[in-house]
Amino acid sequence: MSSGNIVERLRAMAAHLDQFRRDKVEDELSEAADVIERLRAELDRMEQRLARAGLTDPSAGTASGSTTPPGA
Repeated sequence: MSSGNIVERLRAMAAHLDQFRRDKVEDELSEAADVIERLRAELDRMEQRLARAGLTDPSAGTASGSTTPPGA
C-alpha cells in the first residue's frame, strides 16, 4: 500500500482496519501528519509573501481574493 494518494490509503485502511498491523497504520498516520505540517508551513510562507506584497486582509487572515500573481 505504498503508492497512491495518502487520503485514499487512509480511507482504505479505515475500512479494513482489522487487516493492518498497528505499526503500519501509525506509519501512514505519521506520513499524513508530515504532509499536513509541510502544507501548513507552505501556507504560512505564502501568507507572509502576500502580506509583504499588501495582498492580504490582516483581519481575515486570508488573501484578498486576487487571482493575479504579484508582478503579472
